[in-house]
Amino acid sequence: MTRPSRQKWLLVLVGILLVTNIITLTVFFWTSRSQEEAATPPPKPRMGKFIVDEMQFDSTQEAAYWEMRDSLMEAQKPVWDSIRAAKKRFFDLVNYTDVNDTLLQARINEVLAHQKKLDINTFHHFQQVRTLCRPDQMQKFDTVIKEIVNRMTSFRRPGRNAAGGSTLKK
Repeated sequence: MTRPSRQKWLLVLVGILLVTNIITLTVFFWTSRSQEEAATPPPKPRMGKFIVDEMQFDSTQEAAYWEMRDSLMEAQKPVWDSIRAAKKRFFDLVNYTDVNDTLLQARINEVLAHQKKLDINTFHHFQQVRTLCRPDQMQKFDTVIKEIVNRMTSFRRPGRNAAGGSTLKK
């Protein structure tokens, strides 16, 4: 009779240890994740900050710029969502064996139509930002926009700069 009691107590003890370990691990991972999130600052709009810094906008220009940029971002969100959905529909065609070129062209044209909207909105945004510039800032703005367009259109792999050279130290 002592044997089943001893086994019963051992099972209860193992169960308590198992539950305690699970609770400890849960608390550990939960608190470490929330500390990481709290320590991570929200992402800064890098391109916007680049423009403000390079153009050396005064406080009035900077406030107007950020307002324009926020307006652009709000206008672009639905366009980005449309591009994402159109690309998904395009690549969903991979699942079918009987896809003809007409359907393929129709789906890619849908993606391109949304991309066109995005580029036109961005172009108009740059025109508006240019109106913020003082006459002495115009030439600098034209140079900065060329650099921004180069960044937007260049394909960069991690560890490489836009010119194709390695940014890694040897």
